[in-house]
Amino acid sequence: MVVLKTQSEFGHAPPPQTPYSIITNIPSWKVAQAFRDGDPGPLSRIVHLYPRFLPMQFSAQLGQAIVKHLGMEGKGALIYLNPELWPFTRRHITLEGRGPHRMNADDVTLKIVDIAGHRVYTVLYERQNTFGVILTWGAPGLGISIRGSEELLAGIDGIKEVPFEGNDDLPEPTWTPESSAHQGLRERINELLHRSPIDSSKVKSTPSDVYLYPTGMGAIFHTTNLLMDHRPGTVVILGIVFHNTHHHLHEESPHGFKHIGKVDEEAVDGFENWLETEKQAGRPVSYAIVEIPGNPTLDTPDLVRLKGLSEKYGFILVIDDTVSGFGNVDVLAQGDLLVASLTKSFSGQADVMGGSVVLNPLSPHYESLAPLFKAKHHNELFASDAAVLLSNSQDFLQRTRILNRNAAAMANFLHEAKSLPDSPVANVQYPSLLPSKSKYDAVMRPGTPELPEPGYGCLLTVEFDRLETAVAFYDRCGFYPSPHLGGHVTLVFAYNMAVFGKKAEEREHVRGLGVKEEGVRLAAGLESEEDLIDTLRDALDAAIQAKKDLAGKE
Repeated sequence: MVVLKTQSEFGHAPPPQTPYSIITNIPSWKVAQAFRDGDPGPLSRIVHLYPRFLPMQFSAQLGQAIVKHLGMEGKGALIYLNPELWPFTRRHITLEGRGPHRMNADDVTLKIVDIAGHRVYTVLYERQNTFGVILTWGAPGLGISIRGSEELLAGIDGIKEVPFEGNDDLPEPTWTPESSAHQGLRERINELLHRSPIDSSKVKSTPSDVYLYPTGMGAIFHTTNLLMDHRPGTVVILGIVFHNTHHHLHEESPHGFKHIGKVDEEAVDGFENWLETEKQAGRPVSYAIVEIPGNPTLDTPDLVRLKGLSEKYGFILVIDDTVSGFGNVDVLAQGDLLVASLTKSFSGQADVMGGSVVLNPLSPHYESLAPLFKAKHHNELFASDAAVLLSNSQDFLQRTRILNRNAAAMANFLHEAKSLPDSPVANVQYPSLLPSKSKYDAVMRPGTPELPEPGYGCLLTVEFDRLETAVAFYDRCGFYPSPHLGGHVTLVFAYNMAVFGKKAEEREHVRGLGVKEEGVRLAAGLESEEDLIDTLRDALDAAIQAKKDLAGKE
């Protein structure tokens, strides 16, 4: 019996540790709760972290080098290649949703500098205002990357400040040059979309239909801004999607926002009725976004029906297949746009960020959207990051096979544990175990020699009967407690509590949609299936004992 244990110190990534690592080790439920609440104690000890949360490693060093050059020591710094982030930041920090951390537009300052052939837009702020401004780094996902920062740090001696007047007429950006790796990525993604289609006549994309971004949220940010300009109207989210996507669009939908919390048949019936009402009232719907499967509920929408509704009512359907992955499902034909975070299983090594958008040439919106994307897209993905993404993705299909196997094994083990006497396991959310399984199966790719049995992805959620047993399981489990999914090691994270547990109103709302605080999210890695089950069994024993102890006190 092998019970896995973390092999790194608090706040450090699993081996092999590099400055680019994006997985961390933040053990215990209490620490995850402190992390959620912004407790500076645990935060100050973190060396590696998902770099959309905070500038990490070379990104933080570059910020301080710029601050020092400007003679503004003590300031915090957020660095971008894109000048759009300046008006976004000034507006975003003033929104009511910032709560007690709400700031005034004048609480941030912009400085522009040229370094190593790159024009960078640096937002400066007082460090005590970090929690008011940091979501402007995380939500759009366009902050400078760790490798990009490393490149600019090498040329810091040539830094020059760029003067400008006012906030409305900023000096033009330089962006960052593309490389052969960018074209290689476009070709690889397109090849994966054409591999083993359900119907080859419905997959007509070319590499020129693939657009690359520095993160998955960067792809969401640019795409949704473009769609809103192109087709103003209400924005719809279907199901439970990645929390940053939800929170971002909730605040960035000036013409209306609607959330259809579930994706079962009854919910889609309600969505159709609402669409008809909006049509009769002359209120346009801009676009709807849906994930396959949902995160963390892992339920699957009826994409075929949603595609029909999008064509009937004219809205643009955006599909995010990050959790299932290009290898398992064939969904480009069911939407107008396909977005994905390349950071996850496409890369698989948890050491680089990236995102993509693919346009569907058979979409009725393609003729209008294609020239818009071509005109508005500018490269913000550094060549060094593109090269790592391309290299990491070489074994994507082989890793997909292992991730599918390991996640299914864990899901089945925990599902079977429900039948144990006095089991603390209340439910397991995984696509193959849910009523929506047939909807997932409808878009699953046929098997091929490279991937004989496409599966249900790397992510699952286990719900416990009460918070105390969930905490006991979580604190005992030997997987890495960290945000992320699709990496080389298996992760455990108190996702529901950390993401939705801070505000009582939101916590109760999502609970009614199947996102319960006593749920623990697991993301399979590449370890031995047997070792994963042994580790789960060990953690489950702790949860069983916690339940017995509680029963003894009642």
